[in-house]
Parts: sequence; structure tokens; C-alpha cells
Amino acid sequence: MYKQQIHEYIWSHKDEMIAELSRLVAFESVQQNVSEKYPFGKECAEVLNYVKNLYEENGFKTEIYHKDGYLLSYLGEGEKSLGLFAHADVVAAGDDWVVGSPFHATQKEGFLIGRGVSDDKCAVVSSLYIMKMIRELGLPIQSKIVSFTGISEETGMQDIENYAKAHKAPDFSLICDSEFPLYRGNKGMFQATATSKIPLDTITEFHGGVSFNIILGKATMKLQNKDGLYDALKAKETDSVKVSMDNGEIKLYAEGLSTHGAFPEGSFNAGFLIADFLSDCTFLTENDKQQLAFAKDLLATPYGEALEIEDTDPDFGKLTCTNGIVRLENGCLSLVFDIRYGATTNPDALQKKLTEKFGEKEWNVSFSHVMATHVLSENLPTVQACLDVYKNYTGDTEAKSLVNAGGTYGRHLPCAVEIGTMVRKEIPFELPKGHGNLHQPDELLSIEGFLEATEMAMLMLLECDKLI
Repeated sequence: MYKQQIHEYIWSHKDEMIAELSRLVAFESVQQNVSEKYPFGKECAEVLNYVKNLYEENGFKTEIYHKDGYLLSYLGEGEKSLGLFAHADVVAAGDDWVVGSPFHATQKEGFLIGRGVSDDKCAVVSSLYIMKMIRELGLPIQSKIVSFTGISEETGMQDIENYAKAHKAPDFSLICDSEFPLYRGNKGMFQATATSKIPLDTITEFHGGVSFNIILGKATMKLQNKDGLYDALKAKETDSVKVSMDNGEIKLYAEGLSTHGAFPEGSFNAGFLIADFLSDCTFLTENDKQQLAFAKDLLATPYGEALEIEDTDPDFGKLTCTNGIVRLENGCLSLVFDIRYGATTNPDALQKKLTEKFGEKEWNVSFSHVMATHVLSENLPTVQACLDVYKNYTGDTEAKSLVNAGGTYGRHLPCAVEIGTMVRKEIPFELPKGHGNLHQPDELLSIEGFLEATEMAMLMLLECDKLI
């Protein structure tokens, strides 16, 4: 009975919601410039302060936990609670934006473009306006609403871990940071940093990547120049690997195709392109040949075959092992991997296998950002209620709940589902391949799809309020 009121409220507030999102995009809230005063970086602290003021200006009690990386805003006093979880930090902007600039929101033909518009600053705006809507329309929600805004989701989720240690989680939560219809589980995941024990000989530089969970899209290598080497490499230059001279050294520059590490299909690792380009180079030392051959095998596919860890889970599908960063440490080749796996994989056994396989090649490996697999039953009443809202709203009566290869706050909460930040719409303009999605250049958000997503989130909360 409240559906029309909710629809009219959201569409009548469209301009101010987009204006607020645009102001949030202007914060370069990448975790950087970390210090004792700013444990998640000054820019992230600034955006958290801004969101705090935003909630308080709208009359909501808000608590900020700077040292722990999050804030909480409240509406109502019910014994049961419903959560809205969003994050205001973003991944690095990266290069090659063709529409506007990353930290200035640009409107184009019904879309908003800028870093964080869909991952996940739009959810900060949705959460605020859902709370405003409940209060201003007098919607019959008996539960207390808890809105969480974090600033460490993209860098290991220390924010939600800190929250989970200090607070009782809501009885049910929506994580507005994924796709529709809804996700009820996350793959397990960890970061693996593998470094050769033996320095390279003729390779003086090899670097690329901005984040461990973004597949390496660009890479640069420099080699000592030897008689005939430049000419030999220049003769086999390709569209993907360019050869030049730089201060007396040979420079190789490769461009692959970057995607989020959780969804590697269609990606092409730039480090692989360079290793493959040099695979038949007779000018390299035997040590360098062997190390590049190993790197080539590691980076050839995103499923871990070279490490003999390939696996498939009945719910989550294939294990993924993607590379986001390449660098030299004291002359030694170092690769950073994002590894995601299903509920049937034993993470301890997986890490043991990786230690053994890298050890055979005289490499060390360390693990961090370890997160367990999380999954809810598809028959849980709140899961079914949210799915029913989606079916009724879209007319897609065949929709099913899914499990997510991506990592969200959901894995740290006992009862939560992930939903989309927008309903997907056809893009009416051209973008280069590898642009437009989360973590890519020209990250975009359908404005209409964003409003529809906010409307569905509100309807889902109404239904779940009856069940908890």
C-alpha cells in the first residue's frame, strides 16, 4: 500500500540525491597518506566526517569511530534491528578516463560517471534517503534502523571487522554493494604475495598494478641493453607490447584488459603479455628466462592451473587466482595474487599447497586479508522475501538468489544479503573496452537504475521488518 508513495518520494528527490552523490564523488577517498592520526588515510577520514555531518544535519543520531574506520547512524528504538551497509572508500582512479575526470561526477545521457558512483558511494546516499523516507512518510517499520558507513571495504575490511567485535549485528541487513536480484553468500578469499628468493640479472625494473584485486592492466619492464637486443625486440613489437629506449635501457610497455579480480572472464594480464613477449629471447640469462617462464605460466589464466590449485564449488563455481600487482623487491620478482574459493575448499590446505608449489621454484609466499566463505540458505524467510520483492518489481518470476565471487561486508554479518546499487540499463554511448564497470576507468551509474534500486531496497526492508 505504500509502494506508490515510496516511488513518488524517490523520484521527487532525484536531483538532490544525484547532487549529494556528486559531492561525495569529489572526495578522493582512496586509502593513502596513512598515519597514526589517520589510520585509514586523511582523505577517507574527511569523507567519513562529511557523511557524519550529512546524517546529523538530517536529524539522525550518529556515532563516528575514526580509529576503527566507520560510523553508525540510527532511526527508531525497536528491539529488533535492520541494517543498511555501505562504504565511502574507493579504489584508485587508474588511468585512461575518457569521460570527465575520476573525482568529478559527470552526467551523460542518463548516467553519472566518476570513481565510486556505483561502488559504493551511491549506497551511502540510498541509505540516507531510505531513513529520511521512513521518517517523513511514516512507513510502518517497527525495527530500529542501523546505517553503517565504512572506509576500509576496498582495503581488507578492517572497518567491518572492528564493528563486528564491538557491536551486536542487526537481525537482518542489506548490503547495497552488488547486483540484483540478490546474493546470499561470498567466496572465501585471501591475498598471496609471492617473491622470488633469487634476484633477476638483466631485468632492472618490472612494475604495474594499483590494487591486488584489480587484474593487472598495464605493466612496464626495463632491461639492460645488449648488442642487438633492442633491434630484435623492436622487430617483434605488437599492438599490446611496445618497445622503446629510456635512458640507455630497453623499455617494454604492455596493455592488457583489466577487470575486477572476482570476475576475471575476458581479462588479459599485462604482466603475462611481457613475459610471453620475452619467452623466446636468447639474450636473457638462464635465471631470467626461468623466472619469466614461471611468471608466464602463473599469469596465463586466472584459475591457478600452474599452481595445481584449480577447483570448482557447486555453489560458487571456479576458484580464481588473479594477479593485480607486479614489482621488483631488491631485484627479486614479486607478484601479488587475489585468490577466491568456494565452501568446499579448505583454506589451510590451499595455503599449504601454495607454499609448497612456490617453494619448489625458490619463491617465498605470504598471506593476508584472509576472509572465510559465507553463505545463507536460499530458503531463509528474509532471503525469500527480498527475492519476492525483486520478482514483483521487475516481473522476472524466474529469478533466483545467487552467491557472490566478490567480497562485501556480508561475510562479516550473521544474516545479510547483498543487492544491486542500480538496475542495469543499456548504455546509449560508446566506451572503450574495459571501461564503465566497477574498478574500471569511467565507472558509471544509471541514474534511473539507481533510483529503482533505492526503491527496491526500501520495499525489501518493509517486508523483512515483518519477519525478524
